[in-house]
Amino acid sequence: FGPRTAAGVVRNISFLRQARSYRLLHHAMDEAESLRAALSRLPGVSAAMVAGETRRRCEVVGALVVVVVSDVAPAELFRRLNDLPGVHEFAGQDERRITLRFAGGGTAQVVVTTAVNAGAVLLQATGSEAHLKEVAAHAAARGCSLHGAALWRGSTFIATPDETTLYHELGLGMIPPELREGRGEVAAAARGGTPALVTRADLRGFLHCHTKDSDGTNTVEQLAAACRDAGYEYVGITDHSQAAAYAGGLKRDHLLRQLEQIDEINQRLDGIRVLKGIEADILQDGQVDYPEAVLAQLDFVIGSVHSRFSMDRAAMTARILRATDNPYLTIIGHPTGRLLLSREPFDVDLDAVIERAAATGVALEINADPHRLDLDWRRLEQARAAGVAISIGADAHSLAGLANVDFGVAMARKGGLGAGDILNTRDAEGFLAFARARRP
Repeated sequence: FGPRTAAGVVRNISFLRQARSYRLLHHAMDEAESLRAALSRLPGVSAAMVAGETRRRCEVVGALVVVVVSDVAPAELFRRLNDLPGVHEFAGQDERRITLRFAGGGTAQVVVTTAVNAGAVLLQATGSEAHLKEVAAHAAARGCSLHGAALWRGSTFIATPDETTLYHELGLGMIPPELREGRGEVAAAARGGTPALVTRADLRGFLHCHTKDSDGTNTVEQLAAACRDAGYEYVGITDHSQAAAYAGGLKRDHLLRQLEQIDEINQRLDGIRVLKGIEADILQDGQVDYPEAVLAQLDFVIGSVHSRFSMDRAAMTARILRATDNPYLTIIGHPTGRLLLSREPFDVDLDAVIERAAATGVALEINADPHRLDLDWRRLEQARAAGVAISIGADAHSLAGLANVDFGVAMARKGGLGAGDILNTRDAEGFLAFARARRP
């Protein structure tokens, strides 16, 4: 092997090891909810709640954590876990928690609490460790402590039936689970600065979806009707461009026929507006696929890198920066090209990309495909501070892909974004005005 091949083998071995230990968020949410529902049906259980990384909406999740509220003695409740399907063995048991190992190799931790202490236990089971350290330091400054998964003021036990009560006892507003990463959220809450985070209901437009004209499975009209029924005011169709031959990318004439079809659908389909878009490849030299005369006929353009991921940092950065010079580019799609537990982000100077996006009025996408979740939520605060608009794009290739939006919203919330920070919370005219602002 040459050096680059050998390095690639080492990287892939690392990914395989990580993939055995972690789940993608959407898989973790499904598994955790199944376990929560099964636990809630056990005799003596009054409530069961998902906690841990899943509740914090981390992109990848290790062990699942579920908190069970019960007046039954933990030892007795643990014996009843034998009735759960798929449990291979128990491990790591202490007086109030047990780790389940499933036949497929996954693990889950079950934590038992009484109702009077449920808030403190759920807080600790949700984490993160850094957040809990911030909470503990704040509590100590107020003469309180979190000890034995309970809240104390000196030697006096304080009942915490829920997390809202616990935070209130510490002089804090409720901190959303997505923010609990130890990034100063406790100090912000103490100042009254916990932000109003974006919700799915805030989104007025559905962006980034593929039809059967390229590599999707549904027609334009089917996607439009599904988006209307889901409560969206507009949908932006973005099939692949001609350079993406592997994904059925649209040649110029095919694209122009699709635009005519969209005009016809808009004339007769009530309750939804279909916008003309494209996910155009950002080519190796930074050109945006299609001549500008073609791009000018579209309402908006998402530009994405889909090839030559191994370019060095300087070349990849120059490639993306040059794309922003195109006045028809509206959004940079999945800005680092990562595939979680599968492919590393390509090497790019994101500081430079964020700076240029702010200067040129190009938005950056949170790609909500749960395999991508790119842009990384850790970069969102920086982008917002620079004045960059953020779009949430589902990257849907079927009607089922409409649900991807929830994962994009979760990443926006982890990044502390509110409705005003998200491009597609604007109405159709507001979104189109953003796209047109760059055009000649």
